Amino acid sequence: MKAILVSLLLVAAALPARAEKAWVALAPIPYGFVVPGDIAAHLSTGPLTGEWAKQVKASGARAATTVYFQPDTGQRTILFTAYYFDAKAWDAAQKPDEPPPFGQPVFRGDGRVLSVAGPHDTIYDPGTPDGQSVIRLIELLRDAASFQPVE
Repeated sequence: MKAILVSLLLVAAALPARAEKAWVALAPIPYGFVVPGDIAAHLSTGPLTGEWAKQVKASGARAATTVYFQPDTGQRTILFTAYYFDAKAWDAAQKPDEPPPFGQPVFRGDGRVLSVAGPHDTIYDPGTPDGQSVIRLIELLRDAASFQPVE
């Protein structure tokens, strides 16, 4: 009985930290983007479309997903695009004298690469709630721990 009580207390202690985070699925990429719960409602995802989608596929990407940010007022905008490659295709797509065409890798392992291409600065006034949210998201984009595999 004591072991059960201790287990319940450990689970209860972990709940507030989990409740503060939300998972944004990057499907069909088998990863999610872990963000603060108060920002998650501003995010949505969608497929790549148009000519760029064709180029991404031709470069050997297994999958790609666009993540959008919906400000409090106004139209949604692209926050970042995630790309999922076999490592050999990723390496072949890199040009030594050009910026990476598919952003920066956040994970490389098991013969795969997950990369993101996104903003380096907020597109909203940094003094507004939307600007502050995007600044927080940009920091998360730079942190590989913000991307978790689907289990």
